[in-house]
Amino acid sequence: MTFRYALRFDAARIVFRNSHHASVIVGSVALAALGAGCGGSSTSPDPLSKVPDFMYVSNATGGTQLYTWHSGSSALFPGSVAGDQEPQTAAGKVVFTSYRISAANAEIFIANQDGSNLLRLTTDTHTDNQPSLSPDGNTVVFTSTRSGTSRVWTMGADGSNPTALNTGSTTDVPESAPRYSPGGGRILFSSPRTNTTQIWIVDAAGGTATQVTHDVNGAFFGSWSPDGNTIYFVDGADRTKIHNVDVTSGTVTDYVTGGTDVGDAACTNSVCLVVTNATHVNRDILAYIGSGDTAPLPILNGTPSEYEPAILHH
Repeated sequence: MTFRYALRFDAARIVFRNSHHASVIVGSVALAALGAGCGGSSTSPDPLSKVPDFMYVSNATGGTQLYTWHSGSSALFPGSVAGDQEPQTAAGKVVFTSYRISAANAEIFIANQDGSNLLRLTTDTHTDNQPSLSPDGNTVVFTSTRSGTSRVWTMGADGSNPTALNTGSTTDVPESAPRYSPGGGRILFSSPRTNTTQIWIVDAAGGTATQVTHDVNGAFFGSWSPDGNTIYFVDGADRTKIHNVDVTSGTVTDYVTGGTDVGDAACTNSVCLVVTNATHVNRDILAYIGSGDTAPLPILNGTPSEYEPAILHH
């Protein structure tokens, strides 16, 4: 199912509308007609062209399903059904959580990015969710309650050898939201092992984890920069900014500002996709064009809730 957009002009903005959602592209999109009327250059780059292809979750049909976004158009991910969520991609594959088997028990699935070769990876009665795929596509890191508390686990991309990852803490300490580094040698995750939720890093093979953030309000929605040198995160109290912490020095800077209840950052070297209203029901996806951007570009901001963007890594 591909959604086709009707285009209308409204002063300095362009509005794409369909029955699935409305996306508003504000400000600097330059077309000849707008440029001539406003004295601008007709050759100015279209900021929408900088937004990479990505997957996301939407409840447009009632239940949560996976969608792909490409050059301003959205389409239902082939084979996605109600209950699918938490997509992550690497090596031409997508791994995701789904309640398609049971509404009471999350399981993990993998497929090619065209939807082919769908495979169920977990069959445990405990909750298995929040998967992330290694850059080579061979290993999945995820969280599981198999030990009684949500902890970080790994398994083969065929579901083989599920193993609790040693992170240096006792198994009663909760862990969540693991993500492979771009190089595949490290894994970040969240844990309240120092009384507030912070972001930690551990070798992909396991070992003693290192605390990366020391935010008094806690640090959430951790994700890697493309070069693996920094981690984006959101402060537990001030959700108007995406912060950036250097994993070596621990230095924290503001990457982008001007948001409202932001989270779920997914970034390339030039664009950060961010969810606004991230802790509420009606979530939308925005794009910050480069570090320091204070006026994010709305990408998906209609009636359905759209969230959990995952850049497509082929």
